[in-house]
Amino acid sequence: MRKLLTDNRRERMSRGSITLFVSMLLLVLLGVIFAGLKSMRQAAARTATASALEQGLYSVFAQYDRELFEDYGLLFLDGGYGTSGLRLDEVLRETETYAEYILDPTKNNLTGGGNLLSIRLDRKNCSVTGYVLATDQENAAFRRQVCEQMKLQAGAELLKKISEGIYQDGEKADGLKKQAGTYRTENAQEYYDRDVAEGLCRPVPSLEQSGEGSGEVSAEEIAEGFGGNVVPVWENPLLSYRLLRGKGLLKLVFGENERGLSPKSIGAGELLSDREHALGMGMTPSKWEGPMEKLLIQEFLIEDFPCFQDGEQQKPLLYQAEYAIGGRRNDRDNLKLVLSKMQVLRAASNMIFLMTDPDKRAQADLLAAGISAGLLNPELAPVLAFAIRVAWAYGESVLDLQVLTQGGKIPLVKSAESWQLSIENIGRFTSAAGSERKSSRTGLEYRDYLRILLMGEGTDKLTGRIMDLTELNIRTHEGKKNFRLDHCIDAVNVEIGTDVGTNSYTAERSYGYDM
Repeated sequence: MRKLLTDNRRERMSRGSITLFVSMLLLVLLGVIFAGLKSMRQAAARTATASALEQGLYSVFAQYDRELFEDYGLLFLDGGYGTSGLRLDEVLRETETYAEYILDPTKNNLTGGGNLLSIRLDRKNCSVTGYVLATDQENAAFRRQVCEQMKLQAGAELLKKISEGIYQDGEKADGLKKQAGTYRTENAQEYYDRDVAEGLCRPVPSLEQSGEGSGEVSAEEIAEGFGGNVVPVWENPLLSYRLLRGKGLLKLVFGENERGLSPKSIGAGELLSDREHALGMGMTPSKWEGPMEKLLIQEFLIEDFPCFQDGEQQKPLLYQAEYAIGGRRNDRDNLKLVLSKMQVLRAASNMIFLMTDPDKRAQADLLAAGISAGLLNPELAPVLAFAIRVAWAYGESVLDLQVLTQGGKIPLVKSAESWQLSIENIGRFTSAAGSERKSSRTGLEYRDYLRILLMGEGTDKLTGRIMDLTELNIRTHEGKKNFRLDHCIDAVNVEIGTDVGTNSYTAERSYGYDM
C-alpha cells in the first residue's frame, strides 16, 4: 500500500515539473515572438514613413506646370501656386496630404478598412530642408532641361548636321567681316593702281595732259583721258546714296510697309531680368553635362519662339528671336538692331565681291572717272572708285535684307549670278528694287542669318533673354498672370516625422525632374 502511494506521489511530481518547464518555454517563446512583432512593427513603420514620403513627392511633382510643358517641353513645379510668392508651405502641405494616404489607408476610404500600424503623421516634424529653383546658379536647371528637350526633339544626327552647318557659316561670316575690314579708304590709290596694272581701267590723267598745254581743261577732256564719259554733278549717284541712307534702315527695307511693323513693347519691371531672383537652398542643381550646350539653347529659341517672319501672334512681343539678340523693350527696335547686324554682314560680303570681281571693279573705276571728270578733279578717281564700291555694297545689302524678310534666300558669299543691283541704280536702289531684287535658288534664309548672329551672343545672356520670353509668354495663359520662373522648382528635399504609439520615426528624401 505504501509503495503504491509513493509511486503515485512521484508521478504527480513528474507531471508538475513538465508543466513548469513548458510554461517557462512558452514564456520565452512569447517574449521572442512579441519582440519580433515589435521589431517588425518598427521596420514596417520606418518603411511606411519612407514610402509615404516618396509617394507624396511623386504626387506633388506630378503637378508640373502644364502650360510650361505643353509650350516648351519643360518640367517644373510652379512653386507660386498661382500667387506672386514662393509657397514652400504649400509644397510641404501637398506632400503631407498625399503621404497620409499611404500612412492611413482608411483616410477618405468609403469601403472601410483599418490602420493596422496605428501610424500617424507628425506635422510638427515635417519640413522642406532644401530646394532647387530654375534660376539657381546661372539658370543651371533651366539650361539642363532645355538641352535635354532639344536633344530629344531634334535627335543626335540632326543636331550634328545643324552644328556643323552653323559653325561653318559662323566661321565664314567672321572671316568675311575681318577681310572686309582690311579694305580702307586710305588704300584707295593702291586698289586703283592694281586695277590699272590688270588693265581694268586707265591711269589717272594729269590736268596738263588733258589740256594739252592750253591751260584750260574741260570735263570732256578729262573723261576722254579716262576713256569714259562725264557724269554731271547732279547725276552723281553718291549724293543720292547719302540721301537714301539718311532715311533709316527700316524705311529702306520695308518702304511704306514700315508702318505695318509691330508696335508692341514691354514696360519696366515686366521681365525676369528686371528683378532680384529668389534663391534655392540646401541643394545643388544638376547641370547639363553633354556637348553643344549653346547650340541646343540656340535651336530652342529658333524652334519655339516667333521671329519677324511668323507674323501676328498673341504674344507680348512678336519678334522674340530678335529680342534675344537685341535685348530692347519693343519689337521695332529689336528688328532694327538685328537687321543692322545682318546689313553689316551682307555689306561686308558684298564688298569683298566688288573688290575681287574684275567686271565690277572695272565698272566702279569707270563711273569714278566720269564723276571726277565732272568735278574737274581727276585725282579723286581712286577715292571715288572706293566710295562707289562702298555705296554699291550697301545698296546690294538693302536688297538682300528685302529678299530675306520676304522669305527668300541669299548666299553668304555672292557670285555674278546672285548679284542683284546694277551700278546704274546705286543712287536709286530702293526704287529699282522691284525690278532687280531676286532670291537665290541656294543660300541662307532669314532664320539661318539669325543663327549666325546668335553665335556671337554669350550663352548666359542668351539663356537669360530666353527666360524673359518664356515667363512673358506663360503669363498670357489664363490664370498665369503671377507666373515667375524664379519660383519654378526643379528639385526638393523634404523630411517628415511619424508616430506609432510612443515611438517616433523620420524619413528624408530628395526628388526632382532629373532624378
